Formats: sequence, structure tokens, C-alpha cells
Amino acid sequence: MQTALYLNLFGSMSLRLGGNDAPMVTLGGRMASLLAFLALARGRFFSRSELCAVLWSDHGEAINPGAFNTTLWRLRRALEQPPVPQGSVIGSDRRGGIGLLSGEALTLDIEEFQRLTAPGLARPLEELTDADIAGLRLGVTLYKADILCGFNDDWALRERERQRRTYLNAHGRLMKLAGLNADYASGIRHAQAILDCDALREDIHRELMRLYVLDGQRALALRQFEYCRGLLKRELAIQPMAETMALYQQIAEHAISGSHPLPAMREALQLAAPPSPADARGEIEVVRRLLTEVDARLQHSLRLLES
Repeated sequence: MQTALYLNLFGSMSLRLGGNDAPMVTLGGRMASLLAFLALARGRFFSRSELCAVLWSDHGEAINPGAFNTTLWRLRRALEQPPVPQGSVIGSDRRGGIGLLSGEALTLDIEEFQRLTAPGLARPLEELTDADIAGLRLGVTLYKADILCGFNDDWALRERERQRRTYLNAHGRLMKLAGLNADYASGIRHAQAILDCDALREDIHRELMRLYVLDGQRALALRQFEYCRGLLKRELAIQPMAETMALYQQIAEHAISGSHPLPAMREALQLAAPPSPADARGEIEVVRRLLTEVDARLQHSLRLLES
């Protein structure tokens, strides 16, 4: 059976019957909520009472079995029309539970997103294959917007946050891989994509500062710090972490002296292959010395400010 139904949950939910030129199927109200919930749990089955309690109890609706059955009948009629065979999209288990069936009759964008990103998020960074990396790259392009815009029910909000985390984690992996491969421009793009969704991620602001420096854009690194500091003050009424302040100070000092900052970090980010245990211990020691030096400089600066 060829796919005949395409259900998109990213952004506003949309349903298309047939190919790209086919008209959209319009659903609203209870039918839209029922389809969205079943799509997120595709392959699982729920009793009618469970579905009523999850979907409509928070709205103060007292939906009776007859009204639910009418909603279900209308949904089946909207989905399972030629060329979609009846019973190929919505089915029941042996206990009479209702669920969205797995199969080729329906393609779901969120399932494709999960299929592409799952391998690249499951393995350690150094064990990722070319296929894993390609899946992460293609997966993030599918994420046009947070899922189910306009749905404010608890079940939709929980799933929206879960998919959002997957998207951010995929970008985070791609950002780290870009740094390891000295592809700083790509790393910058992935860091910016994360901040577009979660602007208060101070760790990503720091990583973006590093990537700017490694890409030869120290002015943008310093500007990123100022943006981060202003954002934290405005939104959370806090100052940047000591680690962020130390990184800023190091970049600023090297900008004045004309030398290149973070040589050890540049060397570490350019490693194409995972280090051996001996190399890893050496790198850890280099980083420890670097952090000790940064801390000493910061304390010296603070004493000068206080004097």
C-alpha cells in the first residue's frame, strides 16, 4: 500500500490526502484533538473513557459516549476515504481500545524526525557514523516550528517540550562535531539555531563565543558576551557565570595584545579522531592549567577593581 495520507504536526497541524498537489483535509474541534493525541501515541490503544478524560475533562466538557462515538465516526470518515481503505488508519485492539495504526497508509512527519535523529543521539559522539550525522542534519531541517501550535492542553505541551529537547540536542551534537572538524561556520549556525529556541542557554552563548574566536571573529565574540549579559540581566536579573566572565576577559585581553586566545582549546577542537586515554589525560591537564590561569587572572582583576 502506498502512502495516501500525510499528517504534519510541526507548526500548525495539517492533513493532506494524496500527493503534494492534493487538497488539505480540514479538521477542527474534537476531531483535531483526537487525531493529534492518537498520532503522538501511534501504535498505542486507549479506552474511550481514557480519551475523554485526557482530551476534554480539562475543558469542563461533559462528553457522553454517544458524542465521543460520533466524533470518532466523523474522524474515520474524514481519514479513510478513497484511496485510503477503511480500517487502515484507526483501529481497535482486542479490548476495544482506540489507536492510530502503524503502517504505510499514513505518513507522520514527527515519526520521520524521530527516526532520523534517534541514532545520532543514542551513540557517543566519537562513535557516530556518517549515516548518523546525515540523519541529524536532515532531521533538524524537518523541524519547521514547535509541534501543534494552537494546542494548549497538558498532553500537547509535554510532547512539544520533548520534541523541542530532541531538536536542541541534535543541534548541540552537530555544533560539537563542527567544532571538532574545524568547521566553525557550521558550528556557529548550529549554536545560533539553539539560541533562537532557547536564548537563555548560557553554555551555548559561551560556545558561540569560542566558535567566533576560532573563526577569526573576535569582535562578534565580544558582542555575543554583551548580548548574553544584557539578556540575563533583563530576563533573570542575574549576572553571567564566572566561567562566562573568565572567557570574556581572556578574549578581550588577547584582542588588546593582538595574540590569539584559547590555543589549547583550538587544538582540542581540531582533533578529528577521539584521543587515546594517554592523550585524553594530557588534554585534561592542559585544560586544568588553563582554568587555573583564567581563575588567577580573574581574581587579580577583581582585586584591582576593589582597590
